[in-house]
Order: sequence, then structure tokens, then C-alpha cells
Amino acid sequence: MTEILNLAMPFFGLILLGVIASRRWNVGEHGLAWLNIFLVYFALPSLIFLVVAAAPFEQLVNWPFVSATAGVTLAAFVIVTLVSRWLFGTTLKEATLQGTSGSYGNVGYMGLPLAVSFFGPEAAVPAALVFCFDCAGQFIFTAFLATLAHERNEEAHWGEVAWRIVKQVVSHPFIVATAVGVLASYLEFRAPGALATTLDMLMRAAGPTALFALGVTVGMRRFEGVGPPLVPVTVMKVLVQPAMAYVAVSMVPGVQPLWLHVAVMMAALPTASNAFILATQYKSYVEGASTAVIVTTALSAVTIPLLIYAIKAGLLP
Repeated sequence: MTEILNLAMPFFGLILLGVIASRRWNVGEHGLAWLNIFLVYFALPSLIFLVVAAAPFEQLVNWPFVSATAGVTLAAFVIVTLVSRWLFGTTLKEATLQGTSGSYGNVGYMGLPLAVSFFGPEAAVPAALVFCFDCAGQFIFTAFLATLAHERNEEAHWGEVAWRIVKQVVSHPFIVATAVGVLASYLEFRAPGALATTLDMLMRAAGPTALFALGVTVGMRRFEGVGPPLVPVTVMKVLVQPAMAYVAVSMVPGVQPLWLHVAVMMAALPTASNAFILATQYKSYVEGASTAVIVTTALSAVTIPLLIYAIKAGLLP
């Protein structure tokens, strides 16, 4: 367990440093702009591209694995949405954003660096697949139901909504990097010297920068207290979704243990900051999504090391 803590704590230490920095220096969210640009458009795409491009092409078209992980995310989204709608009587739009908060894990900023560090470079392939299809699914689920709720009172322009979703999905730098990496793997392309060195430098900067930025983001969020809907959101995100991922991915024929473990860890990640951004975009459950990011991130400092310990100790086959 000491070895796992020694491996995990530096990551959560970087998040804590970001939280401290956000409280110590009152720069505001605009101060994150260039850091986020560096991460989203350069560092993390370099990490994704290099690892995906180096992977055998046949690993990148593992549709049973993709179906299992994406299905778990969709199931978690639907369950939380229905519980919030029927048990707490929230509006469809608010229940939708609660479903997003309870199923959308921090698979980009946190998941990719953690997967590579805990399980090695080969873990980036399943992690990148989880990221791409999780993000695409979340954009679609949330936009569809939020627009459906909006249509009850006003005319919804479904063509515009569909086009916006397509643009969000296909233009996201992480998804573009994955697609280019898949093409490079198929063509067996390897970046030449200077380009390879630049990409490697960017890749090495991705993890620390992403975790520090996550800490700053969490530190700037407001804690609005714990309302009843936060309970199913938190329980699903931290406990139930990883259990569902273990069951679903275990049933994939011929799945490698590494891919199973990566899928479970990705499902156990805390609520992504994008859930707060989507809540802000649709003007619903904004404070709740902010609180979900804070609470689940704090809990993951305990649950993620315990999960990794269970995997390394052979307690999770």
C-alpha cells in the first residue's frame, strides 16, 4: 500500500498545489486561459498522438471494448437522470445536468496522465478510446435532453443543435489527436527527429500541468452545500459506475486485464469540470455541478489509491 500511496499522492499533491495557488493568488479564471490552451491544444494531444500512433492498429478498433465502456457511461447517465427526475421531482433539464455530473468523469485532464503513470504507456490506448467515446456521448446525451426540455416552451432548432454537436465532437483536439494517431498507426508512420523530440517534450509536460490546472479549477469553484440530488450523483460517480464498468468490460470476449483495469479506473474518476461548463451553458444545476466537482475530486483522493492498491495486490482480477 505504501508503494501505491507513493505513486498516487504526488498526483493529488499537484491538484492540492493548484487549489492552494487559486486561494493564495486571486488571479481569476482568466488566468487559466493560456494554461488551458497549452493543455488542450498541445500537451495532451501530443500524449494521445504519440501513444496511439505507437500502438498496433488492431488494438485501436476494439469495438466490443468501446461498446462496453460507452454503454456503462450511458447507463450511469440515464440512472442518475431518472432518479433525480422521479425521486426528487426536478425538471428534465436539471435532471439531465445531474445525470451529466454523475457520469462524466475527468477522463482527459486526470484520466490520461493517471492511466499512463499507474499502468504504463500501453494504458494510453484504452484510456484514449474511453475518453473519445465518453466525451462524444456526453455532448450528445446532454445536448439532446437539454434541448428536448427547452422545446417544451420554445421552438428548438434541431438542425442547429445537431450541427453544433457534430462540430464539438469532430473538432475537439483530443479526438483529432486520436484520429490522427490511428491513421499514423495504420500507415506505420513515425515522427522524424525534431518533431518527435518536440512532441515528447509536450507529452512529458501534460500530466503535471493538467493536474495543477485541475486543482486551480476546483479551488475556484464555489461549494454550495449538499442538496439531496448530490447523493445519487456522488454515489454513482465514485462507487457504482466503476463497479458497472468492471462487470461490463469483464464480459468482453478476450479482454486484456490491463484494458479492464484502465476502464475501471477511468470510470472511477471524479466529475469533470466540463460538467460544470455544460451546466453553465444550459443554465441549470450550475451550483450543484460545481459542488459535484469539488466533492467527487476530494473523495477520489481516497478511492483512486484504494482502487489501484486492489488492482496491484490482485484483489481485483
